[in-house]
Amino acid sequence: RAGRSRRAIGAHLAAKGVDADTAEAALPEDPEAELDAALAQCRRRRVGPFARAPEDAAMRLKALAALARGGFPHAIAKRALDMDAEEAEARLIARRQA
Repeated sequence: RAGRSRRAIGAHLAAKGVDADTAEAALPEDPEAELDAALAQCRRRRVGPFARAPEDAAMRLKALAALARGGFPHAIAKRALDMDAEEAEARLIARRQA
């Protein structure tokens, strides 16, 4: 829910000394959860569906790069950036209430 990818969480756990098998068992496999985390990061950075102004190509590339640095796969990052604002907000609210 905090907007961190599975890859980023796994790296954080590995840095804390958690073995890979334990970390893998603790992380959800749900690709929809990964999309929700990417949307949370988009909201925090105010990009994609949460941008205040229409994004041009350069801004979109910057947003994709930021999501990639956050550990999100390219397909998930593109889906998050292309999502409609109302749908994105509804997904985040539903995830928070679950």
